[in-house]
Amino acid sequence: MDNVIHVSAGGHHTMAIQNDGSLWAWGDNSSGQLGDGTQTDKTSPVKIMDNVIQVSAGNHHTMAIQNDGSLWAWGNNFAGQLGDGTTTDKIIPIKVMDNVKQISVGDYHTIALKNDGSVWAWGRSEYGQLGNGTTTNNFSKPVKITD
Repeated sequence: MDNVIHVSAGGHHTMAIQNDGSLWAWGDNSSGQLGDGTQTDKTSPVKIMDNVIQVSAGNHHTMAIQNDGSLWAWGNNFAGQLGDGTTTDKIIPIKVMDNVKQISVGDYHTIALKNDGSVWAWGRSEYGQLGNGTTTNNFSKPVKITD
């Protein structure tokens, strides 16, 4: 690929943003983590969406921020790591929240930094990785950690 400005490697899949804001994906798609509406692995890049400024690929899920600050999620949702209030896998991007500045994805959890400086977390917290003072698992909606 040419004109790539950002990449993120997940457990077995890769995401790339080109300078026109288009998001591309390839690799393992067993949980829909590529976001192309299928669960079929791809050995070549497929276009997922436009207007993307950041992407983070996890073990089996992916999160992306569009240029309007909206946060989108797809893939495995075993521990609620997509943040949509469910534990149902998604094979196409779903909108999770607005006003997001930065995103980082772990194996089964997600951390977001909003434009106001607040930090939000969701998904598995088995080891306290959400930072919300508990090791209770499976927060399927974003929980505010800091102001």
